[in-house]
Amino acid sequence: MSAGGNKTRGKTTKVKPPASQNGDRIALVAGGGTIPVMVAKSLSEAGKSPFIAMLEGDADPALSIFEHMHMSSALIGKLIAELKKRQITQLVLVGTVQARPKWSDFRPDLTTLKLLTRIISGLKSGDNALLSNVVNAIEEAGIKVVGVHEILPELLAINGVISGSKPTKTMLDSIRVGADAATRLGALDAGQGVVVIGRRIVALEGAEGTDQMLLRVADLRKTGKLPQKAGGVLVKLCKPQQDRRIDMPTIGVRTVQNAAAAGLKGIAIHAGSTLINNIDEVCALADQHNMFIFGHQPEQSGHS
Repeated sequence: MSAGGNKTRGKTTKVKPPASQNGDRIALVAGGGTIPVMVAKSLSEAGKSPFIAMLEGDADPALSIFEHMHMSSALIGKLIAELKKRQITQLVLVGTVQARPKWSDFRPDLTTLKLLTRIISGLKSGDNALLSNVVNAIEEAGIKVVGVHEILPELLAINGVISGSKPTKTMLDSIRVGADAATRLGALDAGQGVVVIGRRIVALEGAEGTDQMLLRVADLRKTGKLPQKAGGVLVKLCKPQQDRRIDMPTIGVRTVQNAAAAGLKGIAIHAGSTLINNIDEVCALADQHNMFIFGHQPEQSGHS
């Protein structure tokens, strides 16, 4: 996770009095992207008056219209203290984070020190392990972590065709091959996505993320290491051990742009376990590139 300047670290800005009782309020730890803004607006329209912990270097400045604080992703103890002070007992973790926290980001407040052992353990493991440790610590403090899909279920991918035509039998075979590979990859807590051409796995997602993997595939086509003719599919799934409240797979306009640049003909995502950001724009762009988007339900992924 990235940390910006220190001038606003931990300071709270009140915009207006809350429209609901504290016990009804939900806090957001907001990373990058537009989904945190959508969640905050949805809660506000429902009279929930969200409190936003804006991650420095990631959160959209548009969130500053709500009551908020700025924080480094490493200051978990500070966050818990702020929520307890406001008697807020529900929290949503939402949005993209550019980098994992660094040792230098940690500050020796008492609560963070108490959590340090499990945070260190998570840093030595994959992203899912790190997030799970953080979530466990937050819930042990009496704060319930809520999934984005529980607030905005309409963001979830449906099962079947989402945009474009139904994948051909050949493409469905590719999706099944990719789903098996993505499930195995996810079990290692290494990544969520793979690229398949025919029945050949040509790219696996690592720490760089989906977008950088797709750019790598585009470079492979340019250098002739992959067929120049367009073809192939991106398959992106929830990890088998994934807690759907955190780090759920997400696609958006950039995903479609990068998949098109990589010469792919389709995107298959985990039905019921993937968020689609700006679905109208995503589908319109996919149609423009003659690309399908398909909600796939892996048979043995453990996410029905």
